[in-house]
Amino acid sequence: MTSAIQSEQYTIETPEVVTIEYVVAGVASRCLAASVDTTLILLLQATLSLVMVPLASSNNFGTIILALWATLAFAVLWGYYVSFEMLWLGQSPGKRIFGLRVMREGGRPLDFSATVIRNLVRIVDFLPFGYGLGVLVMFADHRARRLGDLAAGTLVIREDYPLSLEQIARGLDPVVVPPRNSAAPTSPLLPNLHQVGPNDYALAEAFLRRRETLHQEERQLLATELANALRTRLDLPSDGDAERFVEHFVREYRIFYLVGQE
Repeated sequence: MTSAIQSEQYTIETPEVVTIEYVVAGVASRCLAASVDTTLILLLQATLSLVMVPLASSNNFGTIILALWATLAFAVLWGYYVSFEMLWLGQSPGKRIFGLRVMREGGRPLDFSATVIRNLVRIVDFLPFGYGLGVLVMFADHRARRLGDLAAGTLVIREDYPLSLEQIARGLDPVVVPPRNSAAPTSPLLPNLHQVGPNDYALAEAFLRRRETLHQEERQLLATELANALRTRLDLPSDGDAERFVEHFVREYRIFYLVGQE
């Protein structure tokens, strides 16, 4: 899987030769999201202080309680992001409000090790205060990544842009395609279907399921890239209507699969 940056777009080319594009979140939107999250963290830490500090001053184990308070305060600071980013698949409350999401490079979803690394390094990004170093690095980096993103191999994208590879591949119900001609043979009408696999079929089905939600230009572009990739796999010339070919492929692959199960 290869990737490149053009302007604010992060482009991914899948093994099926389908191009997916994202918009990289800018410094301003990330700072706004961080301000929301920082406010929530401060409120949580203030609540913790209101409970722990009076308890420490009126208790014989005050030193131990203060040490516990410091540990819990750090846990809130670090665990806030890790917990939300794992629970909400790359989003914290601030990022969700502003439509941002963290993902790994290559369009892969955020995993536990990546979110742990990027949030541990957040302490360095915060230096000397107010994310000073992190903002400088984001301005210098062409993908607006802070040090934590560079260390973890992540970037932040705008969620309201085109579908991710995982979203495109989602879906369980079979897509309805135009029926075969009643005079068609029981064998598939496409050659070399053994050269494609279930993943190709799933991608084609998912495109047909999602196409009505796409803008017309994006729909045509994605259909053409998908159809060309399938034709290459099947050793067919790249001509004709792309969407009709994807429908034809889905219909004939089902016949091929059923024949193989007999």
